[in-house]
Amino acid sequence: MNKSKTNIVIFASDAKHLSYLNSIINEMYSNQDINLLAMVCQETRLKHPIRDRSHYQIITNFEVKELKVESKSLGTILPFKPDWLIVSRERWDPEWSIIKEFKHEFNSKVALVEPNSAIINSVNGFLESESKNRFIDDIDVFFDHSEFIKNQRKLLGFKGNTIVVGNPKHDINLDVSQEDLKVLKNYYKVDPNKKQVLFFTLQNKYRYKLFEKFKEFKHKHPEYQYFIKPYPGEPFDPLFHKEYFPEFFMEGVTPILDEPHIWGMYNICDIHVGCFSSVMYSSFYLNKEIHEYSKEIGSHEGLESNLDILQGSSGHEDKIEMWLNTFNISLEEFKELTHPDEIKPLLKNNNKIWSNLSKLLYSKSEILKMYDEFNDKRASKRIIKYILDEK
Repeated sequence: MNKSKTNIVIFASDAKHLSYLNSIINEMYSNQDINLLAMVCQETRLKHPIRDRSHYQIITNFEVKELKVESKSLGTILPFKPDWLIVSRERWDPEWSIIKEFKHEFNSKVALVEPNSAIINSVNGFLESESKNRFIDDIDVFFDHSEFIKNQRKLLGFKGNTIVVGNPKHDINLDVSQEDLKVLKNYYKVDPNKKQVLFFTLQNKYRYKLFEKFKEFKHKHPEYQYFIKPYPGEPFDPLFHKEYFPEFFMEGVTPILDEPHIWGMYNICDIHVGCFSSVMYSSFYLNKEIHEYSKEIGSHEGLESNLDILQGSSGHEDKIEMWLNTFNISLEEFKELTHPDEIKPLLKNNNKIWSNLSKLLYSKSEILKMYDEFNDKRASKRIIKYILDEK
């Protein structure tokens, strides 16, 4: 191991977060200026690095000859004193404990790769930004996807040090080999004589309204073959488990239960159906036929009001108890914090999307730039350059 190199640890606690970081790992592995140690989990469900150690693998780009620094949060001994920690999740354990240890015990710099493309501002987005602001003192840089998204987060009050690099999640994940596509087609029994449709779920009040739209679409097009992409880990969540097991509740629709499979299915499926969100970047990038239902089910209006949260829902995103506990505030204080007079100025850019959504669905270059400033699959290279320049 060359001591003059930059020592970097990358951590991912499940397949979803590994998908944001795997291109960075690949680029760093062959970089002559970096000593890399990546501790990653490829499971769809999140695993803890100590309790679930057997689910993790450690990747290094050098021969480990000596173990020097004990990391209690990772449950391992590192071969170097880390200069940088890179994660894509910060507000929950195990990542939060790891961030605290690296920042305060090892004096490492910490980088967070933003996982979501926050194109549409919302009350939930505002609350998430307020929550994220509690952690910015321990995170040196947030790598974001586009100037549009960076400005959306600023409107919501996010105060972190943000650098726009593009989205490394899409550097390599959509590049699925023909051999791997063939394996997936066999696994999911893809019918070569039919078009394939991919549905995208929601986890808020509008979940079941969207499912009704899926049923209508399916009834109108019985000639197609149908698949559905859940949120990562959604099928194993107690709130939704019964919808997926012993079989998916919507007859004739196959759920994609293994998170890594989604990249191939993005390619295989001809028609993508859901609500406008970060999950649809790949649909636009791959120039798929897109059917978008935000206005039809009213979710675009619900995003901009605190009523859905106050009234609650069957999903995760509208849970009032979660936000009261997060900020340790009363219900009245929450109402004041999210009063329409306070929220409305933060949502001013949304109309650029809602008023032109039908146009944007066909103006791929414009919408792709909103998602990703560069769309050149070089986000990981920009991240590495920034880190090495900061040495």
